[in-house]
Amino acid sequence: MDYNKLFTVIFYLFFITGCSEIDNLSEIEVVRFEKEFYSSKDGELDALIKKYPYLFPNQFSNSVWLNKKNDSIELELYHKSSQVFSDFNFNSKKLKTIFSKAKNLEAFKYPTIVSLINKGNFEDRVIYADSLLFVSLNFYLGSSYYNNLPNYISERMEISHISNDIAYKISEKFVNNLEDRTLLSNMITHGKILYINKLINASEEEWIIFNTTKEKLAWAVENEFEIWSYFVEKELFYDTDLDLRSRFMSPAPYSKFNLDIDKKSPGGIGRWLGFKIVNSYINNNQITVNQLLDIDHYTIFKNSKYKPVKK
Repeated sequence: MDYNKLFTVIFYLFFITGCSEIDNLSEIEVVRFEKEFYSSKDGELDALIKKYPYLFPNQFSNSVWLNKKNDSIELELYHKSSQVFSDFNFNSKKLKTIFSKAKNLEAFKYPTIVSLINKGNFEDRVIYADSLLFVSLNFYLGSSYYNNLPNYISERMEISHISNDIAYKISEKFVNNLEDRTLLSNMITHGKILYINKLINASEEEWIIFNTTKEKLAWAVENEFEIWSYFVEKELFYDTDLDLRSRFMSPAPYSKFNLDIDKKSPGGIGRWLGFKIVNSYINNNQITVNQLLDIDHYTIFKNSKYKPVKK
């Protein structure tokens, strides 16, 4: 009997089915803060501050919040979000399942979702802070709304990406930062995050999980051996040149092999390759996902037995 394969099956079943029946998932507490804030009267601000103190840092005066509430751009974003999210359900089976599966991670706390309008950074469109999970709706108004942004960013600003962005931020929270300066370390760190992301959001399309398009993910799968060979032949894994992160790890329209085929590739191909290595390690070693979090990148790489076959 192949005990490694048996362990892998049990491991996946534990995460896929969770500890409760799919039809008896816990309700998610949801605060639609943007509705309360932008529809409130100026005289109701103090009551809102008292109700949601974590959203009103005390170093700012009330005038800052009043200006924000009455700002024309903020109001436009609010009204647009009201249209886009008119029938959006934060208590969908998909989101409740993500939370239910995440309970298998040690110290996971079932958070309250707080929706809001936040003109901050795109990378902060979802923030997970233990008991609270903030979702900035203005980053999910549809790709056509963001004409001034490159496609590889705007195509991720669809309402269909919210569930996976939440799954990713939860996963990221539980991966310990064991990085050194090597490219491999960064790859394995992101590979762990994506591995957990895929476990807790198993029903999601893979091209959404890997933040690319169907066509570019299909290209990566078809050329997996060649991608692997390139990294091996160029001896990139233990290279500490930070330029490699921008070429192979950072969000981008495509990865930079400096070859003619670059534009066919997904951006951040190193994250995808890191996931493949972590996935191979799990398939060949009897460990739990919580144990995986503390294993260093060298051990995972050495014992993953990852070696794609030429097609």
